[in-house]
Amino acid sequence: MSLEEALEAAVQEEAEAVERYQELARQAEDPESRLLFEQLSREEAVHYQRLSERLKAVKLLRRG
Repeated sequence: MSLEEALEAAVQEEAEAVERYQELARQAEDPESRLLFEQLSREEAVHYQRLSERLKAVKLLRRG
């Protein structure tokens, strides 16, 4: 697996994690659980953004 492929897979996994935690937050029956899942979703969104930026940089370097 190339670096680019690994980053693409990681970006996809982070996007899925954001969605999964958002869904769990919607389904949470108590406020504490909802807040926890919302926080986890935000953290995964940061990971998604960072990995997306790194993937973009790798693609630019390979084409540049």
